[in-house]
Amino acid sequence: MKHLIFFDSGCKLCQNAIRNIQDRDKKQLFTFFPLNSEKAKQLLPKKLLKGDTLVLLEDQDKVWTYSKAIFRILKLLNGKGKSLGWLCYVPGLNLFYRLIAYNRHWIGK
Repeated sequence: MKHLIFFDSGCKLCQNAIRNIQDRDKKQLFTFFPLNSEKAKQLLPKKLLKGDTLVLLEDQDKVWTYSKAIFRILKLLNGKGKSLGWLCYVPGLNLFYRLIAYNRHWIGK
């Protein structure tokens, strides 16, 4: 089963991150949807549809958000970034992620 990644489609930084993941997803593990898509509305809690996080829905039952989603994706990609996958369990990294997410439209220009 494919894992689902939901992202802010209006954000250049987010679009670049998705392209980067697609380039490394040789096994086609992921399917991508904008956070404002019908699929996102069907599967995600309303609070996650705001657009301030990348959301990984792993195996249709485990939801990863913020920095935890990024590091979990790296682990699942099984490439050079896999060694960083353990960071999805480190507390406190979400603060850094949220700072970037808050400024994502400015950073991505």
